[in-house]
Amino acid sequence: QLVPPAGKEKTMLARKNGFWFAIAVGVALSSPNSLAQEREQQQPAEQAEGRGPATIAGCPAAPVRFYPCAKEKIKAFIPPRTADGTPDFQGYWNANRQAFNIEAHEASFAYQGGPTLIVDPSDGQVPYQPWAATKQSERADKTLDPPSIEFLDPNAQCFLRGVPRQMWMMDYQFVQPPGSAFIFTLHEQNHAYRVIPMDGRPALGGSIRKWMGDSRGRWEGNTLVIETTNQNGREWLDNVGNFYSENAHITERITMVDADTLLWEARIEDPNVYTRPWTMTFPLRRNKTQGFQLIEFACHEGNKSPELQLRPDSQ
Repeated sequence: QLVPPAGKEKTMLARKNGFWFAIAVGVALSSPNSLAQEREQQQPAEQAEGRGPATIAGCPAAPVRFYPCAKEKIKAFIPPRTADGTPDFQGYWNANRQAFNIEAHEASFAYQGGPTLIVDPSDGQVPYQPWAATKQSERADKTLDPPSIEFLDPNAQCFLRGVPRQMWMMDYQFVQPPGSAFIFTLHEQNHAYRVIPMDGRPALGGSIRKWMGDSRGRWEGNTLVIETTNQNGREWLDNVGNFYSENAHITERITMVDADTLLWEARIEDPNVYTRPWTMTFPLRRNKTQGFQLIEFACHEGNKSPELQLRPDSQ
């Protein structure tokens, strides 16, 4: 027999329901194609349980095992080229994962289980300084029952997810206009976009801070290298509050493994928060659904998640 929750248990349940309300609104207002992709994002947990695809591009699907295999395959693959002669990344891509926690984690009431995305250091954990580890642990403990706004995931408030978190959310499009000095990424989730100058222009001044940071790109052979600074320091890396500061320097490297697979990796440097730089990685797969397009992702409109999660006496 089910017993209705009471007191604090009732409050926590209501707040958790508020958390999932925001997710449900976003999914319901996304395109039908995105709903299919959301289901595909369950694959990391399925892989851990022996279900779902075991390989991507002939490599093990788990990010840490995919990484060395993909590195070898890259050496033999000649990518298609744009009219400008650069590797052609154009089209729709997704990471097929939600990454509720960038470290390895078991399934719980709120989150699907999944493998670590961290390939360096080898223990698969973020190399926090002691104070930062304490801060992240407190966030993880309180984010599903936040006593104040600082423990509420910025994504639940409909803010942009920042770099690199935005890069594994739902579908997005690479655009490389002929003769342009820019590469663009257009994201379905929260209407995000990135404008990446490729002409060597200097970065923005340090007084300018943005949710998506300030990115500058270049080609190193067949690899697109994107360096991002000028974050605002309010971004979370995942649902459990892993983080960096506004002084983080993020270097992404994106390379074609085959015509339908990209190897994405990001090295994060922030001596204010970490004991050493560290690297995360995952494969991106091309979305080949016929007629697919990015559709509006409504998050702000009617979003009750912050209100429900922060109400002290949720009914």
